Amino acid sequence: MLTAAILILPAMHAFAQRLRADEDGPKGQFMLYGSLDYSKTNAPGNHTSSFSTSPGAGIPLGLGYFINNNDLIGVNYAFSSQKQSATGYSMKQNEAGIWYSPSVMIGKYFLLIAQVDAHYVWGSQEIEAPGVPAREKFTGYRLRAYPMLGVLLGKGWALKFKFGELSNLMTKPSNGASTNNFVAGLSGATFGTGISKNFNFKKKH
Repeated sequence: MLTAAILILPAMHAFAQRLRADEDGPKGQFMLYGSLDYSKTNAPGNHTSSFSTSPGAGIPLGLGYFINNNDLIGVNYAFSSQKQSATGYSMKQNEAGIWYSPSVMIGKYFLLIAQVDAHYVWGSQEIEAPGVPAREKFTGYRLRAYPMLGVLLGKGWALKFKFGELSNLMTKPSNGASTNNFVAGLSGATFGTGISKNFNFKKKH
């Protein structure tokens, strides 16, 4: 998979181009994007469910602004919620932060996109305590960079396919040591899909 990516990405870059400032493009427009995911598993004696902005909060909900025809800056929010009936375990995680995303056109209908996120993380989870259940709060941060392939659908709509990730998630409970979760890879667990819509509030002449 890595070898294929090394061969494909330079080939894609050869056909990629950034829109010039004087070309008709999305400069000055706003973009709303994101993904939602719900899953539930029923098994004898146990029910598990999760609701999130993609598994593990992989793709957030975001609002961006095109500072030129190729680059966006914006803010985003992500969440992840999990429940297990057998153990009583539950976890809620929230993330909010800023992002930057440059892109290049590949032909007429495709985009090669990069995105960098910087998030503040907070939430709570069930922990084992003698005799009684207890919830433990945690805070932290997530730093993440990832590539995406965009497919333009027309009228401002686009599909986004995330196919890799380089990230670090640090969480620290109120009374405990910090935990770091480092991710680096292409495809597999780092794959995700989302949809976006551009909004043009500029007056047409």
